[in-house]
Amino acid sequence: MLPQTAIRIIGGALVIQGLLFYAFATPLTLQIFPGASDEATHVGVVMRRGLAAMSFLAGLVIFLVRNESYRTTKRVLFGCSIGFAAISLSLIKNVVEEAAVIPLPAVAIYTFATIFAIYIAMRRH
Repeated sequence: MLPQTAIRIIGGALVIQGLLFYAFATPLTLQIFPGASDEATHVGVVMRRGLAAMSFLAGLVIFLVRNESYRTTKRVLFGCSIGFAAISLSLIKNVVEEAAVIPLPAVAIYTFATIFAIYIAMRRH
C-alpha cells in the first residue's frame, strides 16, 4: 500500500470521527460515563465537541497532504503513529484504571491505526 493511500484512509477516518463525535456527543458521553450527573454530562459533551473539532482539523490536515511527496507522506504517517500510540496508551490506561467505560473496539481501532501507520512509514520504498 502506498503512503498516500494510507494518508487518505487515516485522514478521512479522522474527519468522519470528528463529525460523529460532534453529532453524537451526548450519547457517547453517557456511554463512557454512565453514572455522571447532569452537570458532569454537560461538561463531558462540551469537551467531546472540542475533541470532535480537533479530530476534524487533524484529519483534514492529514488528508490534504495526500498528494505531497513520498517522503512527506511517510513523515506524516510516522507522526500519526506516535499520536495514535499516545491515544491507545491513554485508552488502555483508562480501561485498566476503570476510569471510564471505553469500548474495546475503540482501543483495537487506535492500536491497529498505530501499527498500520508505523508499518507504512517505516517500510522501504
